[in-house]
Amino acid sequence: MKKALILLVPALALLASCGDAIEIPDVSGSGNTPGNVNPDVPLAGDVVFTATLADLPDGSQPTWAQGDAILLSDGSTVQTLTNRAAADQVAEFPGKVTEGKTSFVAVSPAAEGISFSGSGFSFEIPVTQSGAGAAFRVAKASGTHLFFQSLVSEIRFTVDFEGATKVRFQTAGEKIAGTVTVDYSGEKPVATGSSDYVEVAGPFEKGKAYAFSALPGSLDGYSVIVYAGDAEKAHITGEAVELKEGLSATLPAFAEDIPTYRITNLWVGGGTGPEYGGGGIIDILTKPDYFNDEDGRGITALADNYYQLRPDGTFVNYAGEDARNWWFVYSGSVNPVNGKDIDLRKFYDVLPLSEGQYAVDGSTVTLTKADGTTTTAAWMAPGEYDVPGTGKKVTLTHQALAFTVTGGKDDWNNIYKDYDKIAARPRAFIVELEQLPDGFVVPEASRTFDADFEYVPPVDPGDKFDWASLPGSWNVFGGNASPYGIFVLGGSGDDPAFVSPIDKSWDWDDSIWKESDNGFVIAVTSMEGTTVKGTTNWWAGNDGAFWNYTWKNTGEDLSRFYDQIPKGKHEFTLDMVTMTVTLGNGHVAKFLTPGTHEFVYGKTFEVRDGCFALAFHLMDPIAATSQRWTDVDRFVNAPLEYVIMFEKQ
Repeated sequence: MKKALILLVPALALLASCGDAIEIPDVSGSGNTPGNVNPDVPLAGDVVFTATLADLPDGSQPTWAQGDAILLSDGSTVQTLTNRAAADQVAEFPGKVTEGKTSFVAVSPAAEGISFSGSGFSFEIPVTQSGAGAAFRVAKASGTHLFFQSLVSEIRFTVDFEGATKVRFQTAGEKIAGTVTVDYSGEKPVATGSSDYVEVAGPFEKGKAYAFSALPGSLDGYSVIVYAGDAEKAHITGEAVELKEGLSATLPAFAEDIPTYRITNLWVGGGTGPEYGGGGIIDILTKPDYFNDEDGRGITALADNYYQLRPDGTFVNYAGEDARNWWFVYSGSVNPVNGKDIDLRKFYDVLPLSEGQYAVDGSTVTLTKADGTTTTAAWMAPGEYDVPGTGKKVTLTHQALAFTVTGGKDDWNNIYKDYDKIAARPRAFIVELEQLPDGFVVPEASRTFDADFEYVPPVDPGDKFDWASLPGSWNVFGGNASPYGIFVLGGSGDDPAFVSPIDKSWDWDDSIWKESDNGFVIAVTSMEGTTVKGTTNWWAGNDGAFWNYTWKNTGEDLSRFYDQIPKGKHEFTLDMVTMTVTLGNGHVAKFLTPGTHEFVYGKTFEVRDGCFALAFHLMDPIAATSQRWTDVDRFVNAPLEYVIMFEKQ
């Protein structure tokens, strides 16, 4: 993954005494137009050249200091001219003009090593630097007024660790330094370098800002190596840099390489009666259907995790873009014993779920979680190994942490099933890890943690809801009397709230009152195992009309959020293991039985006794908007869940 680049507004210094410069604006038609104030008057003899610099974005004009020097070439002679004007005044550079010379090229500052040739010149941006050098500028004129444009920019950086002695910045081929040749035969100067890298000599203090000079341009990408003596301590790959004339670009801090890993395989070895052929090895990453995926915490949640072993002994488990870890729950749908979910945390919860500590003693790695509990593993190199208690071998392509698993029980009735090896009698758990290349940086979006989730074994639905009452007619809870039966969990940021649209009826057109007397007739056609099938009939109630989902203030149609239940008669399927309902229009809802149900950010919804609710997930949380805590934010910007509660008619 590449590092993101941050472009800052602070500009590159023009001269040691000239203040900051920025990208040169288009000055055509402005008071800064370069050229002779009166081009019809020939120049000869003693002449005073005036000079200005490009305006800054805020409209301010950088100024010259008295004594600032420039080089002026008329094509045959080169003069060093010195500003005689006081600071903050228009610069005045007295010089001589040979009769017949009508074109001039000037360079600021008057530095050594500048060589003129015709309408151009050359200068050096050192390949080896100890900091940003002179900020060269150039002007071309056919008269006495010189308007200077920037040629050189600045790249700023910090090193985020101690002991760095050298930084090498390498482009993807763009020439940014070395001998720079400037062609000013056209309207604008064109600068061409000779080197695609710059080395900056240290030492560097941690967190202190440093800079080096470079030619501007669109750098397609860059790489950085940071050295401590002769050792390479950091490798950074960055995205494209748009380096403007006279401006600075600030790169993300150069961090020391941190060993970072991704899980490639999760080997489980075990089984009842290995001496009878009951032992085996399974990569459980290839068996996602074996695990409860509620709230996205099935075993596939590990696919985007990153693991770091930091030099200070910190172990980091980044939960990835989904902000989810596996929660170690074996699905009741594949449990041959009783069809219920099984909490396997005691077997497989071996890695810290966010941050912890690690210590290495020979080939033994001890991991300490945030609560102080420890686990111990053997660090294994790639190769083929016997897996104890299985009579089988495993071939590791990458490094691995091998844990011994205890606490299982033999299950002779299921001796040859995967269930036995994974959920009943596991004996070894091997986490195979691929180390990512030096310089890899975990993407910002993946730097999430997921340590506080809690698995609560599901209560038998029969204990919470009278399923015999499901067939028949239901009404939206409450009708048109408060408390109403339709709710939205909405709002940007981390503090959404459950609000009834009917309680906010002024936000909607009058059809909002049509929803609460709707009827919901359910017929069951089959019950096979944990699957219920049947039909629903969502009808308009006594008022004969439905809510049209129109936001009153703008007339916006919000049916994409709230038109969830198909109108009329349609088929449905209810999965009693996951408690999800798939309706005839393809929409999916959670079936909520009586009791308290928790949603994002700990927000809860209470289903009353004798009732049930359908909860439709509309969208994931978003960052707080400027309309946070307002009705439009909850119902239009960020409606997260739409819940309809029903009571038996």
